[in-house]
Amino acid sequence: MIQKSLTSRIQKFFQPSLPLVACEINRRTIAVVRLDSRNPALVDRFAVIPLPEGLVLPSLTRPNIAAVPDFVAALKAALAKAEIKTARVSLALPDASAKVSLHPLDTLPGNENEKEQLLRWKLKKTLPFNIDESHVASLDHKFPNGKHLVLTVCIHKEVLAQYEEVFQKLGIHAGYICLSSFAAFELLARLEPDLGQRSVLLLRVRPSGVSSIIAQEGRVVFFRQTDVGDEVTVAAPAALGWPDLFDEIHPCVTYYQDKLSSKPLDKIYVACPQDPPTAVLSSLSERLRSPVVNLDPLSFFQSPNAGALRNSKSALMPSLGLAAGRF
Repeated sequence: MIQKSLTSRIQKFFQPSLPLVACEINRRTIAVVRLDSRNPALVDRFAVIPLPEGLVLPSLTRPNIAAVPDFVAALKAALAKAEIKTARVSLALPDASAKVSLHPLDTLPGNENEKEQLLRWKLKKTLPFNIDESHVASLDHKFPNGKHLVLTVCIHKEVLAQYEEVFQKLGIHAGYICLSSFAAFELLARLEPDLGQRSVLLLRVRPSGVSSIIAQEGRVVFFRQTDVGDEVTVAAPAALGWPDLFDEIHPCVTYYQDKLSSKPLDKIYVACPQDPPTAVLSSLSERLRSPVVNLDPLSFFQSPNAGALRNSKSALMPSLGLAAGRF
């Protein structure tokens, strides 16, 4: 995977010109958006529909959709609700459907084939499936001292093929595919143009799990995700109480300051199903010694159906991030 910058292209498996329509799939919902072709801040069409429990079960090792006909019907219903007709779409998949790894390397082969072979050899030791049965995308960041930090995303071929298949059944080509949290980070990059000059953390909390990304001057240096299917129990802060946000953020901040920098993060962004109260953000900022702010898509996007967009903004974040990548 080749990428001009963190803020414009991240975690993608293919590299076409991006369509105006984007879709995110997770274990609970399908979310679709279409942006206005002349105004990237205008959400022209959108819809979020719930999925039956057990229909989508994110996994590294097996196809994620339990019943393809049922999922195709749900996808068709989401597009119909949004009144979207398209032959192409950008797609965000569940974080738990692929393995994200970071590889610090002293040197890296200049030949692309040799580089891929080296990364596949490293991944071979950590994957729960045969590396030869996977697609691997990579992003290399070279430091001034000549060392490298390589981000890889590895997805089983059958997992990816099934997601592509359900769109093909509706005559739609999913040409730009990434993970949900990186799509949400695209949204943050759209809202904060100088993101590549700072060190930031994005904590994304949703009913299906929690993910954390730390980017340092345009480089992804930390990624963690916990899915509801994992052994630990994950719930939205609104259900557990807002103080639990600290318990999610603090380990990430501790890792950053212990391993990567003695300085505090420049800013911490949180994206939750409900906007955290100002008092909660202020308390977190004081305890973590970094400004903690709410990531709000409505600070950039608007829609003629403003009330519905406000109610769906959390679920639409990844789709909005992908669609905005067109511009």
